[in-house]
Amino acid sequence: MAYEKKISRAEPGWIGLILDDSGSMGDHLPGTSDPKFRWVHQYGGIILHELLSRSSEVKGDAAVVRPRYYLTIVKYGSHPELWGSPEMDIQTAVELFSKSGNSLGLGGHLGGTDAEAAFSEMLVHLKNSLAGERFKNSFPPMIFHLSDGESRTDASAIAGEMKGLSTADGNVLVVNAYIGTRTHLNYRGPEDFAGYTDVSEVGSSPDNVRLFEMSSVAPASIEANLKADGIFPQIRPGSSLFFDVRTKDMLKNVLQVVGSLGSRMAR
Repeated sequence: MAYEKKISRAEPGWIGLILDDSGSMGDHLPGTSDPKFRWVHQYGGIILHELLSRSSEVKGDAAVVRPRYYLTIVKYGSHPELWGSPEMDIQTAVELFSKSGNSLGLGGHLGGTDAEAAFSEMLVHLKNSLAGERFKNSFPPMIFHLSDGESRTDASAIAGEMKGLSTADGNVLVVNAYIGTRTHLNYRGPEDFAGYTDVSEVGSSPDNVRLFEMSSVAPASIEANLKADGIFPQIRPGSSLFFDVRTKDMLKNVLQVVGSLGSRMAR
């Protein structure tokens, strides 16, 4: 069955992060006194270091990194900007994060919200990576999109094209996380978040509906990892990889989804 490959040195994973850096990312995250982008830096850094740890081996008295993850990171507002270089191995990404002051380069500096341009930029990098040999047999790439506002453009067609691309293990997965929206799903936090299985649950906002429909359905392997790791222990089978982020706890757990690729300590 598809989506069963383990991330390893021989068959590494590819992660694309599309991060909203529009002006509203400088507003406070609900329930906190800090801007949204600062929480993305904090929790994003935790995930990067976790992926680095999974790629590290002890040789004698030293830790040796054998990259099992490669990342492309695009931030956007009225236009997209690449952070770092395309297809960075996890060690390079963590080193850049540290040299940048534990930052992904966000600050609410890029004006309005043009999701279509950002997805178009990421699609180019995704196709380039899949055209090579490195990922052809790997667990499929995962595109993670984090936004806190309505886009003035529609990225649905490009997301659909992304989901049509594949490795030998399955089609590309698209994840959408919307900070600050409200839906018809009642939950307190990650511990009882059940996931969205039907569009009627996401609320009446056209942007909610669009992001839900752009998202992939969670494969059984990711669903199992989200439960086993306690990230979303109550998530239902067939849930969409669409998330609403109401609190900093939800943001932390949603960002952990990018590490739920069926990897763990596979060598």
